[in-house]
Parts: sequence; structure tokens; C-alpha cells
Amino acid sequence: MSARFIILLSLTTLLLFSILSPSLSKTENGKVENDDDDEDLSFLEDASDKNDAVPHDHHYPDSDQFEGDDIDNDDFENYSDFDDSESDPYKEPEIDDKDVVVLKERNFSDFIENHKFVMVEFYAPWCGHCQALAPEYAAAATELKGEDVALAKVDATEDSELAQEYDVQGFPTVYFFVDGVHKPYPGQRTKDAIVTWIKKKIGPGIYNITTLDDAERVLTSDSKVVLGYINSLVGPETEELAAASRLEDDVNFYQTVNPDVAKLFHLDPKVKRPALVLIKNEAEKLNYFDGNFSKSEIVEFVFANKLPLVTTFTRESAPSIFESPIKKQLVFVYVELDNEDVGKPVADYFGITGNAPTVLAYTGNNDGQKFVLDGELTLEKIKNDGDVKIVVGNNFDEIVLDESKDVLLEADGFPTILFFPAGNKSFDPLTVDTDRTVVALYKFIKKHASIPFKLQKPASTPKPESSDTKGSQESSTNDVKDEL
Repeated sequence: MSARFIILLSLTTLLLFSILSPSLSKTENGKVENDDDDEDLSFLEDASDKNDAVPHDHHYPDSDQFEGDDIDNDDFENYSDFDDSESDPYKEPEIDDKDVVVLKERNFSDFIENHKFVMVEFYAPWCGHCQALAPEYAAAATELKGEDVALAKVDATEDSELAQEYDVQGFPTVYFFVDGVHKPYPGQRTKDAIVTWIKKKIGPGIYNITTLDDAERVLTSDSKVVLGYINSLVGPETEELAAASRLEDDVNFYQTVNPDVAKLFHLDPKVKRPALVLIKNEAEKLNYFDGNFSKSEIVEFVFANKLPLVTTFTRESAPSIFESPIKKQLVFVYVELDNEDVGKPVADYFGITGNAPTVLAYTGNNDGQKFVLDGELTLEKIKNDGDVKIVVGNNFDEIVLDESKDVLLEADGFPTILFFPAGNKSFDPLTVDTDRTVVALYKFIKKHASIPFKLQKPASTPKPESSDTKGSQESSTNDVKDEL
């Protein structure tokens, strides 16, 4: 069995609810005292203000660290140093790059703003990978000359501040801009690969499915697919879906107005349109979209749900793992340590030694802390005994519908918080229709709770524990970008 370890990237919990069990205060008749006006709740307001003031920044290692290009982090403090080299200057071969736009810091922003689609290469004249890419890039620019796209380049040794602004850490770095938003180009560095990839990006973005035969063919051939069930194949809904598709590299987007096609994609034909579903050939097969039907929210939904339950770490999957803008997931990553391509760099970064299987949690915060599991990772050993618990399908009845407890439930992805009073779980829960502040939520719960209670001001604020007693913590004070 190959050596392996699992990284658990802790971003935030998916589903939250709270079981309130503070000190109780009963009246003689068993009803809740209505003495809100007499309570001093200032300590709740102070705690809320302090929590709001704490910044929550994440710091993730850059996927470019796993690329084999010319990278020397010590040199990036000042790109101009490259021009002072005493070595013989490299003589570039003659390349017909007349169709490649040369961008400088003075014209970069205006050019990006005035062109919907732009591919930009940040390069250094001495870089061997850049020299190999140059003829392919120029040929691609010529072939795409008649299309609605521009291919451009920036000499990072001359415009070092511009390169630093776009976090260029290796050469060549190639970005593709769509309406001013840039993403790394993930494809091969050949003319044909560049042309094919760009044509997909600047094309319609989505494809129509009008028949059941087409639908079955898509479901059979595509490993991940998004279907929009919309009111019309032209119009604002189509435009939003197409715009989202251009920002997503890994998933094909389709649309339909046919109820039978929608049903085949596990959508209720009578559902309110527009509706959208993501289908994967994974254990978690279906994800239903419940946000506003806009480009940004569709992109966020797909990015948050397209990964499998456990992701195998590769060069190709690294950006999805470390560069994800989604901060509300637990991402499980499987790393094969005997894979020379990625195993050793990842093991070195996280300080993993030996051949034994290892489970490690990494929060991605600036402190660079890692937590190594001491023992086996089994379903039975996963604790769920905090003040705020996680509810899933197999423990919903046990926890939420427990008649002996008042339960406040927040469902991730929905703007609704529900309250389940003790002894009354057979009826519909109460919708929390108050402000989302600590004081307002406390007053709502106190008003509707079956079990009377009254909060007491704590004598002092307990300090949170740094880690579980069964886990060992490793701290890294070094910049993570210098460790790989």
C-alpha cells in the first residue's frame, strides 16, 4: 500500500445549530419570565462587538509552488536586478509576434478595461520556459487574430511593480481576463492548446439541450455538468449562465426549457424557473442551486460544490484546493507520498516524515498552524460535542427533534434560522424573524423557549484551547510561500 496522508483544510462549518443549555430559571407556574427589561445584557453586546472587530484572514500556499518553472523567490524582491546580470544577454530567435500586444504599466489597465477577452503572459527575457513558449504564443495570436480576443505580453523585468500587483511568482505566468477578472491559464503551452482553450472561453459558453437523446448523451459523457432550467433560451437568464460558464474551466454548462429534460437531470419539472443543478459522477451526485440567478453566485456555487468529497492532490488539482475563494467548506485532500511529482513537496511543506499514513488538519490562517491526528480517523471518533454542533442527515432526528431540548438551527446556504421548541417537535418550527444580533437572538429564544432560562454574566472570558488533547499542534512561523 502506498504511503499517504490526508489534509483537512478547515475553512468553516457547513451546517450550524445551537442547543442552548445555560442555567435555568423557572417560575412557579413553569412559564418563562418576561423580564427582558430588567436584564443587563451589555456583556452580550460587548462580546458581539469584540467578535465583529476580529479580522479573519486566510493565507494559502500558492499553487504555482508546485510548477516546475523558473522560480526563485529570493529574486522577486526587485525584478530590475535581472537587468544587472553580468552574464551574456540571451539572444532571442526571430519570432513573428506582430499580433501579440506589448503592454506596459502605463497602458495595462486601459487595455484590459476596453477588451472583453485578453490573455496576458508575464515573462522574463532570460527564462527558458518563456523562450520555449514565445513561438507558440505568437502563432496562437496570429490564428486568433480575427476573433474577439487579444493576446498580450508584459516584460516583468521592466514592469516589476505590475508583475508584483498580479502576484507573479514564476515565469511564464499566463492569465486570461474576462471582463477584467483574471484567472490563471491551466492548459498546455502549445499553439493548438491555447487556441482551443480560448475558443471555448469566448464561445457561447453554454449549450442547448432540446431532446432527451441529447440529455442522455450529455449525462453519459460528462463527469460534471451544470444544467440551467430556464424560461427562455435567449435573454437575461441565458446571459448570466453564459457569463458564469466562461469563468469555470472544469464544468460544462447546458440549458433547457424542456420539462422532460429537466426531470432527467433530477429537477422537478414544476419547479420555479430559473433553476439550476450540478451533477457529478461522485458519491455526492447532486447539488441544487438556491441563490440569486446571477453570474457571481452561480460561479461561487459551482466552485464550492464541483470538488469530490475527497480530492486527490495533483498539479492540476492544486489551484482548486489552495486558491478557492470559497471559505465555508471542509476540503478533504488525499496525497500519495510516493508520488515523486507532488508527494515530496507537499510532505516537506507540512513537515511529514516517514511512510505511515498521516491525517493532518490545516486551517490556512496566517499563523500557518497544522494539527496532526494522533490515532485513527473513524466516523465514531469524530467529536460533535461543542456548543455549536453540526447536523447531517443521520443525526437530524436525534439532535434537532429531541423533545427535551430547545434547538436553534441555521441551515447553510439559506437566509433562514429555525427554532424548534422543546416538547413541540411535531409542529412546524418557528422562523426567527428578528435581527441577527446576540441580544436579539437571545430575546427571541427566551420568549419562545419551552424551557425557561436566564443567562448569567460570566466572571471572566475563558481562553479557547489551542488544540484537542488528543492532537498535537505544529506551528510554522515562516512564510508558507518559502517552504515548498
